[in-house]
Amino acid sequence: MTHLRAIVERLSGSDHVVSPGQVIRLATLALPRAEHVGLSLIRAGRKSVIVDVSDDTLREMDALQHQCREGPLLDGSTGPSVLLSHDVSTDDRWPTFGPRCTEGTRVRSVLSIRLPVGGDDHAAMSFSSSGQGAFTDEDVTAASVVVPLAALSIEAELRQRDRDNLTKALGSSRHISTAVGIIMAVKHVSDDDAFALLRQASMDLNERLYDVAARSTSPGHRRAGAG
Repeated sequence: MTHLRAIVERLSGSDHVVSPGQVIRLATLALPRAEHVGLSLIRAGRKSVIVDVSDDTLREMDALQHQCREGPLLDGSTGPSVLLSHDVSTDDRWPTFGPRCTEGTRVRSVLSIRLPVGGDDHAAMSFSSSGQGAFTDEDVTAASVVVPLAALSIEAELRQRDRDNLTKALGSSRHISTAVGIIMAVKHVSDDDAFALLRQASMDLNERLYDVAARSTSPGHRRAGAG
């Protein structure tokens, strides 16, 4: 435990961005009885997503809890700081999810630690095992050692996703603006009318506005239109 704590403190204080995969590997060392380890994230107004996992079992659990609209991974992100179930199949907190989870994945024990992330976002580090009563208070303490590093990893992931979304939004805006300009020049209409025509084309083709705009601004499409 002391060695693990030293590793976490060293990584937390470095300039190196720790990846979710590295956190998963450290968490697996911290809790050797855990058969499956994962990091999950819930952004404001959206459903939970799996950031990284040791294997696909937690992805299956996440999909199942969305079907059932209940489950420890959801509660672990937004509920108490520590969530522990010794047997999900008989846990009355998730009467629908629990039996189906054990039947489909063989998972019985679940430990979920909520991660401190900023704003309206929520995240958790989750551990699961096929054994009944696999996790103890000592495991909670061991998992807590990795929490600061896991939180830093999620924060870095959030920043990267925000950058990616901004880049995509700016690209979409440029495509749409260019497409509106082309329609204005070809059809001799106002910008409002050009945007209305572009939106109507999106509806008629049952495609996203961005996709229609991107295709209409491609060099091949513009040459075909000019001909």
